[in-house]
Amino acid sequence: MKNIILINVLIGFLGSIVLAWGGRGHDSICETASFLVQEPGLKSFLKSRPHIMGHLCNIPDTQWRSIDSKLRASGDPTHYIDPEVIGLIPKTMPLDLKKLNADFNGKQNQFDPSKKIFNLTREMGSSWWRVDQFMNEVAKLKMSFTSATPPQNKSEEQDIKLGFNQSTYQFMVLIGIMGHFVGDASMPYHNTTDYDGWKSGHGGIHSYYEDLVVAELSGDLQKQILEASKKYKKAEFINKKFSTLEKMRSFSQTAFDEIKLIEKLDPVIKKSEMKTEKGMSLKTAAERKAPAEAAKKMQKMMVDQMARSAVLLAHLWDQAYLSAGQPDLSKYKSYQYPNTVDFIAPDYE
Repeated sequence: MKNIILINVLIGFLGSIVLAWGGRGHDSICETASFLVQEPGLKSFLKSRPHIMGHLCNIPDTQWRSIDSKLRASGDPTHYIDPEVIGLIPKTMPLDLKKLNADFNGKQNQFDPSKKIFNLTREMGSSWWRVDQFMNEVAKLKMSFTSATPPQNKSEEQDIKLGFNQSTYQFMVLIGIMGHFVGDASMPYHNTTDYDGWKSGHGGIHSYYEDLVVAELSGDLQKQILEASKKYKKAEFINKKFSTLEKMRSFSQTAFDEIKLIEKLDPVIKKSEMKTEKGMSLKTAAERKAPAEAAKKMQKMMVDQMARSAVLLAHLWDQAYLSAGQPDLSKYKSYQYPNTVDFIAPDYE
């Protein structure tokens, strides 16, 4: 009983944070993706930098969580997509965001009819467009790479103002940060308005699934992800004929379809409850068995979800590298490390 109470306390705290996969999951996805890229120039560059990619992929859930509240209001909705707000599921979502805003702002929220939609981009979330934004930013680097001269001596190798070094550093940062949002999309509860399971009696499932249970997975997690990635070599979400947005839509649908399976595996002892008293909404999270028990049943599914992220991310990294003109990254010798990264605001609101 003490374990159950502790879990409920942790879920109550973590549920307000809502971090997809937690630090370990995001790191594992992005480090694994570093070994799945196909473009030779990029593959050689990343094989000695998986730790940097893992760090960058966690920036939106670490450093960017402590920024100004106004920036948080802009950044937080970029971690998820909730099509049910307009009565749809991922695969039926149109991709023209401007038209979606024009069509649905001011309309009734289809998931919660007591509410109206005031800002669709923020209320529904925008993870797909966030990934597309970073892909576009990388493509813009092609011109600077074309005109940049690689370092000619030891001194220039460490000159962070050198054009080539700046472009390469920016390339690395952009693809790394982008990896976070690709990882978010493979976590099923980042693709539904019922992101914490309260409507289905699984209240508190979000942080329990993505963080507490992931912490119980075995120490060879990355090896398992790498092995599981083999089954997704011909997945629809890496169809080269698809745009980035179409890939993300297909990817999110796959995750969305697994919500019911998670609910079946969720070791609930007592379902969650919601009630209203004196105008206040009171919630009691579901009582569950310890995360270690859930990990035994959920590990394979979680590994598959992370493997899908690693595959799609590696594919997008390859595409990004090509769009940047396939620069010779072997010339980059700088020791500059992206300990912190300035917040990058959405450019589509």
